[in-house]
Amino acid sequence: MAKHLLTQRRFLPYFCTQFLGAFNDNVYRYAFAILITYFLAKENQGVMVNAALIAFILPFFLFGAIAGQLADKYEKAWLIRWIKNAEIIIMLLGCVALYFQSVYGMLGILFALGAQSSFFGPIKYSILPQHVNDKEILSANAYVEAGTFIAILLGQVLGGALGENPDYQIALMLSIVGFAALGRFTAHFIPRAPAASPELKVSFNPIIKTIEIVRMTYANPGVFKSILANSWFWFVGSLILTMFPVFAVDILSGDPKVAIFLLATFTIGIALGSLACSIFSGGRVEIGLVPIGGLGISFFTWKLGGVVIPASEELRTLTEVLATPGALWALGHLVMIAFFSGLFIVPLYTYMQTRSEEAQRSRVIAVNNIINSLFMVLAGGLGIALVSAGFTVLQVFQIIAVMNLLVSFIIIAYVSDYFLRLVSWVLTHSVYRIHKKDFDLIPEQGPALIVSNHVSFFDPPILLAALPRPARFVMWYGFYELPVVGNLFKWLKSIPIGNRKDRPELVKKAFDKIAEELEDGRLVVVFPEGGITRSGDIARFQPGIDEIIKRTPVPVIPIGIQGMWGTWSSRSKGRAFRGIPKSFFKRIFLRAGEPVSPDQAGRIVMHEKVQALRGEIK
Repeated sequence: MAKHLLTQRRFLPYFCTQFLGAFNDNVYRYAFAILITYFLAKENQGVMVNAALIAFILPFFLFGAIAGQLADKYEKAWLIRWIKNAEIIIMLLGCVALYFQSVYGMLGILFALGAQSSFFGPIKYSILPQHVNDKEILSANAYVEAGTFIAILLGQVLGGALGENPDYQIALMLSIVGFAALGRFTAHFIPRAPAASPELKVSFNPIIKTIEIVRMTYANPGVFKSILANSWFWFVGSLILTMFPVFAVDILSGDPKVAIFLLATFTIGIALGSLACSIFSGGRVEIGLVPIGGLGISFFTWKLGGVVIPASEELRTLTEVLATPGALWALGHLVMIAFFSGLFIVPLYTYMQTRSEEAQRSRVIAVNNIINSLFMVLAGGLGIALVSAGFTVLQVFQIIAVMNLLVSFIIIAYVSDYFLRLVSWVLTHSVYRIHKKDFDLIPEQGPALIVSNHVSFFDPPILLAALPRPARFVMWYGFYELPVVGNLFKWLKSIPIGNRKDRPELVKKAFDKIAEELEDGRLVVVFPEGGITRSGDIARFQPGIDEIIKRTPVPVIPIGIQGMWGTWSSRSKGRAFRGIPKSFFKRIFLRAGEPVSPDQAGRIVMHEKVQALRGEIK
């Protein structure tokens, strides 16, 4: 993880500004919720609380498209400063509403805060790629997500503490204005982020422009699907979070502080998951973590829906709840739901940032915010419908788990190669100590042909996990006829190939498919020996590699695998998979070479390069 980011001016002032903004919003929102519930609304508190939610979310629909246009057209650091100026003014007006105890005035302030947040949202994520490099951006997003949820928690704690006692009203006023001013101070140090699309003509028609930018984003299928997955997370997250007070009272028999503790537990879990995502990803955009996060959310939400906790006629304190049988298990499930949520959400934001065009990035983020808000509103409607239909909170959790599981399977189908690559990384690193060298020579974008020696049956999953992005493997057609294994190769979109004597039609289809994948800008991995070595030495390369390069001239990258000879999956004993598996945690070395231009990458040249990279048999 890029720990140094928090000491860099290109990141730290921005991080502090967005942290203080999220913190201050929630101080005011939660203080308002407490005031409405206990002091200002004598009846219909539930209606007023829901009105407050609508007041804060509605601006994302109304102003999201305009905000995205402005963030693309103008310099972003300058925009942030003006947005923070607006926050100070809004909070001063908020003090007036608090002083006169005006419920409708406070609702108006919440609407204004939502508008201010809707204008900040597109900048919040689109500015990052301008200040951090590709290897830092996932870590930067992890810090932002962890910081945002911690800010939300701390803001709600402070807002609740200052809102529950009328004597603290002056302190509440000073806090919201003071933190707004502090956010404006940190914004002053954010470095310039030049306009991505200064020639853009801004339209202030929210309906027409919203439709237009949604269509624009839809034209990039990968980004649009990541937005839908992101919005689904907020759908599930909103449902779970809104059930916390009910869960605290009906299941844990806890007092109001228990509900706050549940929120704190959830927040810490998401922060840990977000930071862990950066570690697991190794600094690259690892979209394969998304379905793993989804499966984890479903599993632990289902487990949370099955907890059995003794009821109590009187409300328990937090200490009493923690001492109640089954309560710690429930909290553990809650932490794990949040942890896997961090794994789910961080890669999606990073993917949106890195795969959207720079000139459109802010508008893409605006579309994400608009659809997020829509899904959150739908989640609130579903939650009300389920509770009104008589479902208990535990049953609602299990319904959420099943719904999310179905969506997770859909995500796996869309990102199967990323998902299997991550699974391969976990499995291979659980068995071997794998050391990579010079893999930064492999391009992260564009086509390339990877050629490697073939030592064992585990070579494909090892390379699949080691390469910086998914690749298409050219594999012997016989593997596709094996149970389970064959389905995995098909799932990976590998390319089956035979020999020209027995399966000439399959050879032609394989070369056609290889050319197609390379023309689409993908990596293709071939083992030019035509089979797994029986002696440990590298056999001569087959002429197929020359045909591939001649048909589709792309850079050819040699990789040498060292250390797999003698393992259970090699043919060092005449046949693989004989006896008891051994060589656990053996050191395996993978070394990549400089890309070779297609006019020089003949099979003889590539054989020599792979031989040099492999070195002596070990």
